[in-house]
Amino acid sequence: MIDEFEQDEVRRSAVFGWPLLVALLSCLALILASAFAPALLPRLDLSTMVLAGAGAGLALWLLVLLAGSRTRQWLVVGGALLALPAAGALAGLGAGRIHVARSAEDARTFAELDIAADGKPSVPGGAAARGAASAAYLAAIREADKDDRAWDDALVKLNLGVLSSPYLLQQAPQILGNCASIASLEQLAQDHAKRARARAAQLVAAVDRSELPAEARPGVRTVVTAGDEAAQLANRIELARASRAQCELLARRTWHNAAGYFGFANAGDRAQFKEITGQVLAASGKAEALKRAARDRRIAGREQVREALTR
Repeated sequence: MIDEFEQDEVRRSAVFGWPLLVALLSCLALILASAFAPALLPRLDLSTMVLAGAGAGLALWLLVLLAGSRTRQWLVVGGALLALPAAGALAGLGAGRIHVARSAEDARTFAELDIAADGKPSVPGGAAARGAASAAYLAAIREADKDDRAWDDALVKLNLGVLSSPYLLQQAPQILGNCASIASLEQLAQDHAKRARARAAQLVAAVDRSELPAEARPGVRTVVTAGDEAAQLANRIELARASRAQCELLARRTWHNAAGYFGFANAGDRAQFKEITGQVLAASGKAEALKRAARDRRIAGREQVREALTR
């Protein structure tokens, strides 16, 4: 009886003890690593993640070996040699899959992009939590909208619309006494263009740093760089200068209301007004064309991302 009892004690001591505890804690550490690694570490390819996980499991096994060598619990040490690298490989595989899921979620923001008729984009709800690229693009959209509102407010404040109608100008002729104020639009346009260029550079950097799938990145870059800041700046400066020239000509007050149109007794003023008005209309048309071009580029980029995510 005593011999049997001692043999049972020996068998139990060969399994239970510090080596087993270390092995179990190592497995727990690998599980936690698979959950938190995608948020803390840069994305690696799946095979590298699996190998890294197996390597981590093997490193943890050395702790089991150290504990087992002191208590001679070789059964646990041998089992851990098989279990921990396998658990590490599975943890790496799980972390890799989480990385893939997170990167696909970030890319879906651009696949689900809503683009209005005027070219303005809007992202789905909760985009800020989808990934670095989505959060950066949402912030950029908000800043761009703020600048666009500031530009529109400046046009409204100057009340340039009255320059297109003799009736409206007769009702609100104040702008004719301060045509020089229209020059402020040029500085505002330059400030907005500088901000837009900085936003575009920051967005490209955010895309490059993100964990977006490689096949989706070209489409995302097309989306975030769709606006032509240089062309928009040139267009707005052209509009501001043409509007000021129009204002200064009308400030001479050689015009009259000719059935809703500007009439001029002076042929030179009439020809000059026609030329300047053509410049204003051309600038306005160019602005709309730039919006359409940006919209088309955003749509093309969105379709690239959609195609990449369906492969």
